[in-house]
Amino acid sequence: MPPNPNRVPIRRTSRRFSAAHVPLPVYLGLDVEIRDDRTSYYAISVHDGMYSTDYYQGELKKHDEFKSTKEVIIEALTKLHGVVELYAMAQNYKVQLVACSYDIANGFLQGEEAFVDIEECSTLTDYWKDLDAIPFRVHTHGGSPDERASAAVRKAVMWLSPKYPGNLPRISVGYRHEVEVDFNHIIHMVKQVDYQATVCKETWGVFQQMASEFKARKLRVSYFNSTPQGGGVALMRHALLRFLHLSDVEVHWYVARPKPEVFDITKRKFHNVLQGVAPPGVWLSEEDKEAFIEWSDENVNRFWLDNEGPIKNSDVIVIDDPQVSGIIPHIRKHAPNTKIIFRSHIEIRSDLIKNEPEGSTANTWNFLWQFIKQADIFVAHPIKGFIPDDVPTRNTVLLPAATDPLDGLNKPLTSWTRSYYQSVFNRVCVDLGVNEVDWYRPYIVQVARFDPSKGIPDVLEAYRLLREKMDGEFEDASIPQLVICGHGSIDDPDGTVIFEQVQSIIESTKFATISSDIIAVRLPASDQLLNMILRGAYVALQLSHREGFEVKVTEALHKGVPVVAYKAGGIPLQIKSDQDGFLVPIGDYEAVAETLYRLFKEPELHAKMSANAQKCVTEEYFTVWNAMSWLHMFLELTQDKVKKDYKGNGLFDLSALDTTNLGNGRKVSELWREKYNYPIKE
Repeated sequence: MPPNPNRVPIRRTSRRFSAAHVPLPVYLGLDVEIRDDRTSYYAISVHDGMYSTDYYQGELKKHDEFKSTKEVIIEALTKLHGVVELYAMAQNYKVQLVACSYDIANGFLQGEEAFVDIEECSTLTDYWKDLDAIPFRVHTHGGSPDERASAAVRKAVMWLSPKYPGNLPRISVGYRHEVEVDFNHIIHMVKQVDYQATVCKETWGVFQQMASEFKARKLRVSYFNSTPQGGGVALMRHALLRFLHLSDVEVHWYVARPKPEVFDITKRKFHNVLQGVAPPGVWLSEEDKEAFIEWSDENVNRFWLDNEGPIKNSDVIVIDDPQVSGIIPHIRKHAPNTKIIFRSHIEIRSDLIKNEPEGSTANTWNFLWQFIKQADIFVAHPIKGFIPDDVPTRNTVLLPAATDPLDGLNKPLTSWTRSYYQSVFNRVCVDLGVNEVDWYRPYIVQVARFDPSKGIPDVLEAYRLLREKMDGEFEDASIPQLVICGHGSIDDPDGTVIFEQVQSIIESTKFATISSDIIAVRLPASDQLLNMILRGAYVALQLSHREGFEVKVTEALHKGVPVVAYKAGGIPLQIKSDQDGFLVPIGDYEAVAETLYRLFKEPELHAKMSANAQKCVTEEYFTVWNAMSWLHMFLELTQDKVKKDYKGNGLFDLSALDTTNLGNGRKVSELWREKYNYPIKE
């Protein structure tokens, strides 16, 4: 029997599913047809990931003859949403995606296509919000609703990765190694109005001005980095391009062809050395330098240097991490009018470069500086100590990392969805042979890559000391567990090594009595898993010894979770100490243990911190402000677009331009707020 669209849905909200009641994943194709008598009908095609397994169709609603075409379509699609939700609950299904035919209600629209925007009528984003289902809009050629629904879901399941939990979109890298965000935006998770609701009206007004000017100039901007998935750079680019696309602002993103032996160099001898966390003796050799340059040249010549490619056809190019800095000389040679922005997203140990000129850090920096100095603008996290002395202050700006309030990392999760991901999390733990989380007990969490800079041994030692303090004072049910988890990245060869080291510590005699309460796991690339684990935490840790600007701190505070962190890098800018979290000197894990003890011993302190956490997170650390800062840089750098005689030669020649609104080591947000007379609210 088809589901009754008028039945009120009821979900179980228990915190844990038994094995027999874990929802089964399904994939749905949807279509709506509105016939001449203004009655709407639906078709649902059910797919299990292998083949179509079921099909439903039925009447949705007889629509009032006085309602407009747009109102009828919205009414039908809203009704269909209720049918799908009821169906999922009745069958105990976890809907992983909905694939909606592009021809939905098309027959009813004939003759009115110019007056009715089907995107405005769409309810696809509601499936993302309410059911945690990825919404696809798919072109089909079926002649009936059932054919279109079936064709839509068959196409969409091919775009998902086979990795568990079964709702991870494949990363689409197309021609010229361009990242096709949301499969060229056929995934419709959010609308522009959703982003508008995340900021105040003054912010939105300034963004609209910037976007209009960008489009009026017909600018072309290209981002380059090393990988389309894993790590903060990739997360921010997916969110940025998704948001800008909703305003018809065209920005492109290209990634290098992966080469493991080069990524080993760029992670261990670039990233770790510049942060000062590499083991003694790690040295960037001449052979390493040659391999890096050869890889850079290969990517440029193979993908980006043709006459129609991004190097010769971009007004601004953003080099988004040191891994691709080797392409800058090619841009200067073949596109001298193109402006170049280099973004440094790590904590560079400028003190080591200055004080140990013959050391490993200076060796790596001097090699990279020969490329980076040819850029026009150097973008760093908002800590001036992260910027080596070689970089001229007048061409330096500060920009914090951002996170997205509407993606899988941060969107609100229903209790049912959180319970589902709890079961997924423990399934991953079982598959990896590590401890499972007891969701009935509190837990402390650090979400981070398994990286030498993240202070994971300190996390373990602080937890061990906390357990000693709690011994005999707390009931078993209130003693917290420790969860350490994070994603990996294809350009991060350290992950496996550090993960194995962590397991060795947990299995040591020192931790024998508490090892069953420690869960350390490398997770599949599911944003919702990290969202769930952060939302449910009693307190979050971030004990990085070196850190640029850790968005996981922002994400935890945004969810109302107090954070205990080291005073490393940009973290002190994110936490108001003793208000929404605690800042502890780097390496003082005893103070971390004492702070954790207080939060468990004094529940009123924890409640106060939790209430303050969400209030203290500002718009600046989310997608809209981040996009505005980038747009401001693009607009300021292209003021000379009509000056055909400008030839860029790097950081030291930009003084020929009018840069009164760019540079001088200031935060980009300060610059655009001054230009647009944005009210400063402290």
